[in-house]
Amino acid sequence: MKKLLLLLIIPFLSFGQIDSLKALFIGNSYTASNNLPNIVSTIANSMGDYLYTESNLIGGATLQTHVNNNNTNNLIMTGDWDYVVIQEQSQYPSFPLWQVEQDVFPYAAQLNQLISDYNDCGKTMLFMTWGRENGDTNNCPNWPPVCTYEGMDDLLHERYMMMANDNGAFVSPVGAVWRYIRDNQYNIDLYSSDGSHPSFLGSYVAGVCFYTAIFQKDPLNIPWNEKWDMVLSEANSEIIHEAVKIVVYDNLDEWNITEGSDNCNGLNINTKFSTTAKIITTTDMLGREATNKGFQLHIYDDGSVEKKYLIK
Repeated sequence: MKKLLLLLIIPFLSFGQIDSLKALFIGNSYTASNNLPNIVSTIANSMGDYLYTESNLIGGATLQTHVNNNNTNNLIMTGDWDYVVIQEQSQYPSFPLWQVEQDVFPYAAQLNQLISDYNDCGKTMLFMTWGRENGDTNNCPNWPPVCTYEGMDDLLHERYMMMANDNGAFVSPVGAVWRYIRDNQYNIDLYSSDGSHPSFLGSYVAGVCFYTAIFQKDPLNIPWNEKWDMVLSEANSEIIHEAVKIVVYDNLDEWNITEGSDNCNGLNINTKFSTTAKIITTTDMLGREATNKGFQLHIYDDGSVEKKYLIK
């Protein structure tokens, strides 16, 4: 029986369908701050999932910058991405609509088309950013709607949703989660000292938001990571997980997120297992005897498989 189960599982492994996803992050310093892609991957690992990431992050870059950047184009055209995350410069989407229609929307559409052309099952995911802590003071004199955090944030929300709807893209609504945390007056400082870029807590909010949007799993199950205890208390992590659940996980449709969308090409290993089933064997992704770290497949006597990812 043991040999039969191993033979059955290895064909699945050869297709790499173990809830292992690949995401490319295209953006600027908002994404680069605190190494957001790594935060998302670390959260995924803690949940027994795996997210491989690459990125091209250029300080101050706009979507137009990336449309004209060879590295961005080449990375997208390598294909095989499950998600390509694109993030506009922090102020541009909050500008007057005529300017956004000229300087933002066309480049979002070009990037989305390139993603679609070269990634059969890949989805564009927009990184909805946030209003500056006290509004956009530089542009306030000429464009009063951005003079306050709320005014700027409202416009960012509106324009990112316009881009998502125009391009059939998913949204990681980080800005909306920040708004929820601010509105509820939680004692969580989301901003760095410049009032624009994220603190580590702000980036952690973004990381939980991206994990939830990409894997469509309940963020309340994310464990507190003790390695971040100097900057992220267990109490704050619980508040953040709850905020992301309320804003994102409980409202996936609002952000154009289709559940199960990461299974476009693949066969899924059954990860539901009975509490009475007994483990027959434990292997790695290639059917070999598992080590004490990385991916482990626990194969049970009822034919079910449990996937885990161990960090040592």
